[in-house]
Amino acid sequence: MSIDVSQLRSFASLKDFTVEELALLVSAAQRRVFESGSIVVKQGTRGTSSMLLVAGQLDVLREVHGTEQHLTTMAPGAFVGQVALVDRGPRSATLRAKTEVVVLELLRDTFESLLRARSPLALRFQELIAIAGIRQHRAAMKRLASLAAEREHAAQPPRPLDDALAYIQTATSEWDLDLDAIEVVPDATVSRGTRRP
Repeated sequence: MSIDVSQLRSFASLKDFTVEELALLVSAAQRRVFESGSIVVKQGTRGTSSMLLVAGQLDVLREVHGTEQHLTTMAPGAFVGQVALVDRGPRSATLRAKTEVVVLELLRDTFESLLRARSPLALRFQELIAIAGIRQHRAAMKRLASLAAEREHAAQPPRPLDDALAYIQTATSEWDLDLDAIEVVPDATVSRGTRRP
């Protein structure tokens, strides 16, 4: 299966890309095919690329306490691992091909070359990464606020985790607060809303 610009234009995720940007994506990215059941990305490995799912379905799996949990299934048009283009951190989940899968893989080295050349495609990917980050941040804050509200209305007294969640929510709600710089780690001996030195 060859990949052409007209096929990519049908994906909602690429609706704002120009024909030239899509043509550059097709030429700069590597076409890869994975058989059903294949591991496409392994949780914990260093991310070195982003992928556009062109055909097939990918299961997103995360290992928690030694048990693999299915989080979702991705359909064609989905971007996977965009953060790996700017962050060298470990993959947060495993991607396994549910069916035969075709992806366009953009390597970080290629992306960095495009950035140095001030390619509109690289700028478009930076925009996608920023927008995805903001959406994820908002969704996480909404979910965190919902969990905090549920715990606040529960009949049992708040646990130390509740205080930690409140600190995390505050830190991640403000762009200029560094979560790692927060020195407060609530514990059972500290009353709600106070800081431990």
